[in-house]
Amino acid sequence: MKPEKSEVVTPKPYFKISFGCSNRKFYDVKNLLYQIADDIDIEIQDGYIDEKCDYEGDLEEIILFRGEREDKLVSAVLDHYGLTVGIPADMSIHLSIF
Repeated sequence: MKPEKSEVVTPKPYFKISFGCSNRKFYDVKNLLYQIADDIDIEIQDGYIDEKCDYEGDLEEIILFRGEREDKLVSAVLDHYGLTVGIPADMSIHLSIF
């Protein structure tokens, strides 16, 4: 699945990658994220991500935190989606359905 839009969101800056899909289909994005991490030998449950759900408990946003140890995962995800924009090292990446 390809993102429909990517942008820097302010005032609290983060890089947002948006997908035009349902909550159920967004789980494919999550599964791909886990696969990317596995391919580069990163244990994703070790503090690399956070998930936000809507009021019904459906996944609607995945946050990739930036830091020295997370940079390899963030770079791999951006490369996978063909996003080679210069993003500051302290800016988190948000994958979202809207």
